[in-house]
Amino acid sequence: MAIDINNTYTLLQALEQSFPPQTLFRDTFFPDIKTFVTKTVLMDYRKGNRVLSPFVSKGGSSVNVGRTGFSTKEYEPPMMAPSRPTTNDDVENRAFGENVFSSITQEQRAQQLRAQDMADMVDMNTRRIEWMCAQLMLYGQFNVEGYADDGETAIVDTVTYSDWTQKLTLTGTDMWTDTSADIYGQLQDMSQAVSRNSGRVPNTAIGSYKTSNKILKNASILEYLMIPNAQNMSLMSIQPRIIDPGVVRIGYIQSLNLEIYAYDGIYEDAAKTIQQYIPDGYFIMGVSGRGSQLFGAVTQLEQDGVRRTYQGANVPKVWNETGKDVQMLRVASKCVPKPEFIDDWYTLKAY
Repeated sequence: MAIDINNTYTLLQALEQSFPPQTLFRDTFFPDIKTFVTKTVLMDYRKGNRVLSPFVSKGGSSVNVGRTGFSTKEYEPPMMAPSRPTTNDDVENRAFGENVFSSITQEQRAQQLRAQDMADMVDMNTRRIEWMCAQLMLYGQFNVEGYADDGETAIVDTVTYSDWTQKLTLTGTDMWTDTSADIYGQLQDMSQAVSRNSGRVPNTAIGSYKTSNKILKNASILEYLMIPNAQNMSLMSIQPRIIDPGVVRIGYIQSLNLEIYAYDGIYEDAAKTIQQYIPDGYFIMGVSGRGSQLFGAVTQLEQDGVRRTYQGANVPKVWNETGKDVQMLRVASKCVPKPEFIDDWYTLKAY
């Protein structure tokens, strides 16, 4: 039986075999993927509990205690939907890297283009998810801005976690641009705030290359590193090395159980300007592995005229515009990142 490469289920199976680009914020802090069969998702998050158990008098029975509360939002995630046309020229002419004397058919070339286009659009969606994760940890919110098919109607929404308060902007000699700033003491304060309020010790910190380099030039850090080697190693180990494209492991502060990374992840915004996921001057410390990516279901009109709903992170769709001799491919995704505890991270505006 011939395989229909335009069928959504066939394309979904192909997507499951693709690999997304490297994404430090998403993979570190929001690794859990949850898909829903409905267009809306349930966003549950909570704060830690520090209530003492009550005593009872001799002969007493018990004291009723309340359960730790949590906040729930029912939310329809914004839809990302990049699409790309395949024209007659695309399948008639030699593709990138193809042998000049290639005997490949137009149908085979169309399949190759389909696979590459799907991979490109999944990567676009993944970069947008990484952007949402970074914005959430930087500012506690992010704006959803886009345009409808007419190119004029702005679509504006804001995803916000108003309960998040663990942020600080440094001033004066506390800023990391001052080599005498007590960076080690500030890292201790951040770690203590997260561990007190979330019940977990933060184990990962991320800054841009320029921000992380301030640590290497700081007098308080250098003072600790000047301690004789055995004692120094018991406190911290600063040995920068590249571990992935765009990611440098700066070192490990053993006294805080903290891995520090410099992240040079970049993206191109709507104005075609290259931006950093984490701008210079920001430094984020958090508990890894507890956040989630929530994906709402995507409903779409198929080629057979039937509307179907698909549960998944990326949902492809193919349709023909016969009057233009064009076949369209779209990869839709409806995602919103969600922290498990709102106190799982601390953001510092260091300069």
